[in-house]
Amino acid sequence: MHPRLRLSKPIEASVRRGNPWVFADAVEPLEGVKDGEVVDLVTTSGMFIARGTIEPSSQLRFRAWTWDFDEEVDEAFVARRFASALELRRALLPKSVEAFRVVHGENDRLPGLHCDIYGDLVSLRIDGRLGERWVDAYVSAAVSELQPAALIVREPQRDNGKPRILFGDVPDEMQFRERDRRFLMNPLTGQKTGFFLDQRDNRDKVTQLARGRRVLNLCSYTGGFTIAAGLGGADEVISVDISGAALEMAKKNVALNGLDERKFGFVKADVFDWLTDEVKRPPRFDLVIVDPPSFAASAKTAKDGGKAYVRLNELAMRATIPGGWFVSASCSSHLRAEGFLDLLAASAERSERSYRVVEVRGAGIDHPTLAAFPQGAYLKFVMGRLDGLRG
Repeated sequence: MHPRLRLSKPIEASVRRGNPWVFADAVEPLEGVKDGEVVDLVTTSGMFIARGTIEPSSQLRFRAWTWDFDEEVDEAFVARRFASALELRRALLPKSVEAFRVVHGENDRLPGLHCDIYGDLVSLRIDGRLGERWVDAYVSAAVSELQPAALIVREPQRDNGKPRILFGDVPDEMQFRERDRRFLMNPLTGQKTGFFLDQRDNRDKVTQLARGRRVLNLCSYTGGFTIAAGLGGADEVISVDISGAALEMAKKNVALNGLDERKFGFVKADVFDWLTDEVKRPPRFDLVIVDPPSFAASAKTAKDGGKAYVRLNELAMRATIPGGWFVSASCSSHLRAEGFLDLLAASAERSERSYRVVEVRGAGIDHPTLAAFPQGAYLKFVMGRLDGLRG
């Protein structure tokens, strides 16, 4: 028998449908439980709904792992779910993709775990306060299924999320292949688990659009879209980022892919400041990519984050020639696709342009989303054409 966490709000239908998240204001207090402990979520009348883990001091109080009363949540459970997630990726991805997401948290029904593989290196990131209780089971499953030469773990509640090398040699820079693209990345200091793997399929789209174009890549980081545009035959690619270290890695990636370095420019600057100066001249870019960090990292910051998205995209649109392609992304789970499109419409209005959306995309196919879990669809990638100035 597990401790029982009782609902205090009528959200039973949402959880039964498959949404794994229950917040603190929807349940009664439960004393004497620890982070990561297995509990049963029950209705106000005590009927079983789901089994999962509790985090007593977190606003995200409960995460459902199974809706089967007869299924125990333990190391064997983790091993089964991990193997199932890996089997899905092997069915979807070609061998030319050497780096991909193996487990995508709640969307693969393993709450709190993000597991990425880069060749023979595995990087685990644990969300929430689950780490102390479940990290050993996660590591065991990763080692058993992937047999890596090296393994890294990031836990937000331990050493401020600083990566820990559990075993193996981890270099400052390592190389991997993504179809016909090659990248260097730092597995210990890079964003997320070292690289933005979720944009892989969207990089393919940029490659298709880039031929003969002058491209602007804003918040370029280590040059994922820069390389995609270069390999697609762009005439020029300007990359802007506030991180000098990221831009140096981007330069290395240009050389690694055998591209003509004369076609690439790198600018270390705050994108808002740089664009404010850039839009004083006539627009000169016919493919602009905007891929900033999350401006709405929490529900509390969503309003101010929305204003930042509007301003950044307005400036970027002003730098785009009439008839040019405009691509914008948001990685905030607190901003749904419809809301992001509303923000882009506001940016177009303020820039006195007409934006025709051609496609709305998300993360790559190794980042699946549970149908009943809209929060899992965090990445929005919008492609469209900017028509001429109004009037």
